[in-house]
Amino acid sequence: MLEIANTMKLMASATTLLWVGAVAFRGRFNALDGSWAVFCFALFCVLTEEVFSPALGNYAHLLGIAGGATCSVFWLVSRSLFRPNARIEWPHLALVFSIFLPGVIIRLMRFFEADAVMSEADFVASIDALRSCQVFFSSAALLMCFVEAGRGFQATQGAERHLRLMFMGAFGVCVTVCTVLPVRDAVTPDMAALLEAVCAVTILAVTSLAVRYRMIHPHPTPQTKTVRIAPPESTDEDRALGRRIEAALFEDRLFLQPDLKVADMARRLMEPEYKVSRAVTAGLGAANFNRLINRYRIEHARRLLETVSEGHRPILDIALDSGFALLGPFNRAFQEATGQTPRAYRNAQSALAGDFQAAAE
Repeated sequence: MLEIANTMKLMASATTLLWVGAVAFRGRFNALDGSWAVFCFALFCVLTEEVFSPALGNYAHLLGIAGGATCSVFWLVSRSLFRPNARIEWPHLALVFSIFLPGVIIRLMRFFEADAVMSEADFVASIDALRSCQVFFSSAALLMCFVEAGRGFQATQGAERHLRLMFMGAFGVCVTVCTVLPVRDAVTPDMAALLEAVCAVTILAVTSLAVRYRMIHPHPTPQTKTVRIAPPESTDEDRALGRRIEAALFEDRLFLQPDLKVADMARRLMEPEYKVSRAVTAGLGAANFNRLINRYRIEHARRLLETVSEGHRPILDIALDSGFALLGPFNRAFQEATGQTPRAYRNAQSALAGDFQAAAE
């Protein structure tokens, strides 16, 4: 019976490592991915310690330190599974750390053999006090996991409701068997180990299905209502000032200045800044001054990218010559305006020019 339990634990520990590798391979570390990977690693440490503790000796406590995070981190997993837009911030990490801290202290005391420098009574009293704290905090963490699964249950339906029912049912039964019922007193040690192995495998399997489901069916992003503010009605003054702004931008090529601001244009035209901003939106129909400037800059960049003699210049040089201070904003603005990246646009123009040349020949 003990051999069966150890085999199940080893299979489960191998599964946890596969999950850690899968999360790392995905390269996405949101709240669910990160907490699930940490939980799987902690569970791997727990199961490995339980199987190999006789061979590891005192070093088994080091695995126990990492494994002590299972209950508290599992709360983060359930929180990410069932709470939309759940984020892990420093208060959550502080709570997780405080939950498994008593277990860490116990393991460190045993690893460094604190009983050799403490009286037996003090050592036992310290361990008992820490263990009481550990049991209390771990029980609270397990209860929070159950609460997270039940949060908003009445509003769910279909597969989402079935997922929560499956999770709460399996989790509730396994936690009850391992922590509430006096399993160790009622059965033999080998049977207790087998029951613990079955519970560990069950929780791992059910939560794996839940995590996989959430990866495929993430929580819907809440829709925010966008309020569109109508631009101010254009006046003759707005249109006249708008023509002056365009003349300054085009004739004096002011748009090539990377740090050009509305205030700079206002000083140049000797107009109040608010009038310049109004002329940009009402007189010229631009969303704002930056969008207007970028329109000129992108047109300038397109001409450079279409020029054969500029074909071997780095994209960064094109961006700087067009008035952009950084490559990232240039790439985003160019793709928003043309639907292509600057490099793809240049390649397309080169191919088009080659087709024209071949047709002419």
